[in-house]
Order: sequence, then structure tokens, then C-alpha cells
Amino acid sequence: MGDKAKGLGKEALGKVTGDEDKEREGEAQQKKGQRGEEAERLEEEAAHKRRQQAGHQADETRHQD
Repeated sequence: MGDKAKGLGKEALGKVTGDEDKEREGEAQQKKGQRGEEAERLEEEAAHKRRQQAGHQADETRHQD
């Protein structure tokens, strides 16, 4: 279970029980999960661009021969 989902659960529990600390903890955990997802998306995007660049360099090498 990811941080985002756990955070949702904690936030909901905090709201139901009136535990503001648990609610804030859940919100913070959700934000942590969102940051992790964004970092993963950016890493995938960078890897894709590196693969594209490598492909273009290979094409240029073939055309030079």
C-alpha cells in the first residue's frame, strides 16, 4: 500500500475520531506519496529522453558511414 493511500486512511480516521494530529499526519503522508509519484514520473521521462537521444546518435553514426 502506498504512502498516498495510507495517508488517506489516516486522514479519514483522524476526521472521524476528531484526532487532528492523525488527520495532519495523513495529509503529510499523502503529500509524501505525491512527491514520490512525481519523482518516479520525472525519472521515467528522463530515461525515455536518454533512450531517444541514444537512438538519434546511432542514426547519425549510420548516416556518416
